[in-house]
Amino acid sequence: MKKSTFLLVSMIASMALADSDTLQSALKDGKFSGDISAFWETRHINEGQKSVYYNNTSYIIGSVGLKYESDFYKDFKFVTGFRGATPLYEKDKNYKTLHGTGDSTERIYEDDRMMLSNLYLEYNAYDTSVKVGRQEMITDWVGKINDGVRVTNNSIENLTLDAIWTRAQGRVYMKEMWGFKSINKENGGLFNLGGTYKFDNGFGFKAYGLYADEVFAALGAKIIYDGQVSDELSVGGTIHYAQSDEDKNKDDGSVFEGLLYAKYLDTKLTLGYVKSGKDIGWGSLNMAGDQIVQFEEGDVMYERDAKTFYAMLSTSIADLSLTGIFGTTEYKLKGGDDTNYRQNEFSAWLSYPIMKNLQGLLIYDQVFKAQAGYPSLTQVGVGLIYSF
Repeated sequence: MKKSTFLLVSMIASMALADSDTLQSALKDGKFSGDISAFWETRHINEGQKSVYYNNTSYIIGSVGLKYESDFYKDFKFVTGFRGATPLYEKDKNYKTLHGTGDSTERIYEDDRMMLSNLYLEYNAYDTSVKVGRQEMITDWVGKINDGVRVTNNSIENLTLDAIWTRAQGRVYMKEMWGFKSINKENGGLFNLGGTYKFDNGFGFKAYGLYADEVFAALGAKIIYDGQVSDELSVGGTIHYAQSDEDKNKDDGSVFEGLLYAKYLDTKLTLGYVKSGKDIGWGSLNMAGDQIVQFEEGDVMYERDAKTFYAMLSTSIADLSLTGIFGTTEYKLKGGDDTNYRQNEFSAWLSYPIMKNLQGLLIYDQVFKAQAGYPSLTQVGVGLIYSF
């Protein structure tokens, strides 16, 4: 918390280098937003071995989030926010997890029920955006909320350059409150540099690199196609490959991803295939997250020599938004023998605007066929979110 306070003071001081009246206007013209929510989740282990994480749990979480975003002043703006959460109901209040006591503490850590969700200074000018501080970062191999720096540049037509440094990562969301943990603390965090070029014919190409000193270095590339067949129909696909050079493992990690999609009006069908490396799976590639696993759980996709086929359908029916995905994964266990295992999973997400500013959501997940270390389970989540 001391580091966050120091960062906040530093940011405000940086903005205050200019005329205070103008700065006051920028702060006065800023906008507040937020949400109040309640989320119920229940998990039932159908077959297989239970663990601290894989267990029968049921709870309701109440959560409040607030965000402030100043107006731009001399190309700078300041953003801050927080979230607080508390269990409203727990079926087993005495259940011990790795992060506290009570059914909810595997998702809402007991010591992390109130956290800063945003705290950054943004500079935006000359086709360049620079964000310094706590912010959400979403790219191929960085996800969730990070303490770090992100620089994005679009000075060259059709070319986007993106540079990221992250030192710590956490989750500050309605249904997940995980305290911030250092990334490669002793050796300077994680660096990610990438460039994406979009051609005029619908094709795009992305190349990137990752580096964490004394952990790994990695290179990856994507070929992307998004084509418009007609006003109603579009088609596309992605081919993606990445490989790590591990410093502490004798073997290296890798992942291949292939996607095809067709979209007609508001309905989109995606077919996907993902394969992890034969020796150690993804290696250290996903030490700061990933955007490849689309399932609500999808845990076995991170094992070695994992081959996943899936189909995902997204559509809208009036005001109801619906996404469903079904897939199957054949894999081998890291550190195990060459026994092949298989597990299937179905996930669905529904959202509906009940009234202005009030949204309801439903999350359903089922993992079929218990395997060593991965039981079969059913998980249901229901939420109400009031936004303002």
